Amino acid sequence: MSLKSLAAQAARSGLLNKFARSCAGLFAGTAVFWKKLPALLRFALKVLAALLFAHLLLFLVLKLMPFKALDEFMQHQYSTRFYDRNDNLIEIMPLEDGLRREWTPLEKIPADVQSIFIEAEDSAFYKHRGVHLPSIVRAAMQNVQNGRTVSGASTITMQLARMVVPREAQRATFGGKLKEAFLAIWIESKLNKKQILELYLNNLPFGFRTEGITSAARNFYGLPLYELNKEQIKSLSLIPRRPSLYIKQVPSAASYDYPEDAPHFMAWVKKQYSGSVIPPDVRLSIDAEFTESVRQHIEQTLNMYSDARVSDGAALVLDNLTGEILVWCGSTNFYREDTGQIDGVLVKNQTGSSMKPFLYAMALENGFAPSSVLPDVPTDYGSSEVYVPQNFNNRFNGPQLFRTCLASSLNIPAVTLLYRLGIDNYLEVLKKAGFDSLYEQRKNLGLSLALGAGEVPLLELVRGFSVFARGGTVRSLCFTAASDDSGTDEAANKDGENVTRVYTKDTAAIICDMLSDRDARSLGFGFAKVFDTPYPAIFKTGTSNQFQNIVALGSTKRYTAGVWMGNVTGETVIGETGSSIPAGVVRYILDSLERNRKATKEEMAFDKPERFKKCKVCALSGLAPTQYCTAITEEFVKAGETLEPCTFHVFKNGRVEVNYPNEYQRWFGGKNMNGALAYGGTFEFVYPVDGAVFVYDKSLQKMQNLKIDVAGGTGNSAELFIDGTFFGSSPRPFSWYIPVEKGSHILEAVSETGESCRIKILVK
Repeated sequence: MSLKSLAAQAARSGLLNKFARSCAGLFAGTAVFWKKLPALLRFALKVLAALLFAHLLLFLVLKLMPFKALDEFMQHQYSTRFYDRNDNLIEIMPLEDGLRREWTPLEKIPADVQSIFIEAEDSAFYKHRGVHLPSIVRAAMQNVQNGRTVSGASTITMQLARMVVPREAQRATFGGKLKEAFLAIWIESKLNKKQILELYLNNLPFGFRTEGITSAARNFYGLPLYELNKEQIKSLSLIPRRPSLYIKQVPSAASYDYPEDAPHFMAWVKKQYSGSVIPPDVRLSIDAEFTESVRQHIEQTLNMYSDARVSDGAALVLDNLTGEILVWCGSTNFYREDTGQIDGVLVKNQTGSSMKPFLYAMALENGFAPSSVLPDVPTDYGSSEVYVPQNFNNRFNGPQLFRTCLASSLNIPAVTLLYRLGIDNYLEVLKKAGFDSLYEQRKNLGLSLALGAGEVPLLELVRGFSVFARGGTVRSLCFTAASDDSGTDEAANKDGENVTRVYTKDTAAIICDMLSDRDARSLGFGFAKVFDTPYPAIFKTGTSNQFQNIVALGSTKRYTAGVWMGNVTGETVIGETGSSIPAGVVRYILDSLERNRKATKEEMAFDKPERFKKCKVCALSGLAPTQYCTAITEEFVKAGETLEPCTFHVFKNGRVEVNYPNEYQRWFGGKNMNGALAYGGTFEFVYPVDGAVFVYDKSLQKMQNLKIDVAGGTGNSAELFIDGTFFGSSPRPFSWYIPVEKGSHILEAVSETGESCRIKILVK
């Protein structure tokens, strides 16, 4: 039935007229009753109504008005409880001046605590709106009778108001009380009773650098809040009234020993919040117990090598899947007076050869193949300055497979790669991998960057090294424990913005294969047991050019670990190359993690390249082996690609000979070895390069000579001219020793077939 129909029916039945007459009668009766009341009573009722209206109006206005001080108070910092990934409490963060103020939600505060504090401070808490008039009257009478202030009649809300807006004067005044009453009403208009009680109990000052009932329970009884009995709660409820008087009723505040685990990591974590409020409880990614175990292992290792002047060490361990920081050990003793608080994870140090995998990976993506052969020969680089790198053992190994150059950490091939690829291009790749520190040092970096001359913190180095185990990507680090530990990359990388691709999957897979190849590593390191793991793992070590820093990096499919050792004060390590020292700690870390993970072989295996397959190649040339090649190995070759036949091994004069390309002339010359140089190609100076600069040493003037090497061409002899003047002729291989004279010089070589080449050098 429609409303119109209902109205018509009501009109017909006279219901509307009856309702109107009833209302009129009620109003008339009320008016008659009001007139019969005494005038004084009518006045009092009018005043009461006005007050009630004013109160409601004030309440509404205050509810709508912004209360900035209350908003800021509700957002201020509490003493965050930090837990490790295993839920072990590792720190309760102190605030200014060592103040402790922990937060506990009201639903987790025991009912006894709530009821006892309400009864002690404001038994009518749930009955008033911030100000309790009966309490005010009672307090006034008590104060008059005693001639002094006995009771302040402050409600819980008024006490909270004092916390939100502290008193300007130390002593309570009438004006101050009125202000607190007003603020209490304002707070009541903004918050409900549960919110007010929650704020009050979590911020109540107890003195002795303690605020809030949770910190009070910990400081005065050394107990969690939920373990307090009623007598202890009653004692605590008295302390806020006069801390110096009532503290005698409870044990000393020194009874609780605050944990301080992983102090370097905790200092870094707090900086990550950049001034924002840290939540009351934070579950961190770190394993505090394992971090302590690693710290002890580093300390024991350093003690073993104390004679070698290795005094400091640091370690960082990451979960490759989630980016979680599992171990952060900044030093072996945080409380050591001289250097303990210097965080070795964050200090920038030269990395040595540990950076080489990033360069070799870049080379694979810029024209070099896994089967490439690189020259490990005496080489000069540069134009305005000459850079002459040396291998660690001061030996040159001639042509070496790409794999061997990386795994055995040869220096000259690495510098050759950087020289060809370009320093700026390399720095752009490193920046993508997270090496911001190197990018900032661009003006001071040259080709020595290939050998780790730049300074980076262990934090960047370990995160960057994880790029290979992660299939060519790096992800942002995470210092809180991941909520999903399902072991799938999908679960760990829900936010794609956290992941940056640096290399292709195939490049990362090939680098992992090379760094885990014990045979390829043997040229530089022999068959060191420390790298011989029962699970797939890659390692890379590095030593700075002055031996102040020794670094070891290691990765399995799931974890990446890095250990730095040396001296933060800069002293040189004595008599130790260092690769095996931190590598032993890395091995201990990976062994422990993989033993606990208990993964299957399939889960532990590194990815295989998808567009490459392993083929047989000549171990010397990297080309397709012929019947004359004496050593054959396997290397990755792009699917569908056919290698050229080996040109190094030839059958000549009834026997197999090795013909080395021109670029090996300086290495080959003067050696008692089988083989020859394969003459041909461009007629050019091999050494020095055009624009090279040399320094004249007056003390060596009688014995200072410069060796000149020229290769290529079709002739069997060549002549050298210095500044247009004939110096001498040479048969193959073309080489001369010339005196060093200060000034700018033009060197020109002319072969017997008329080919010529020219360079300019400067002697300062």
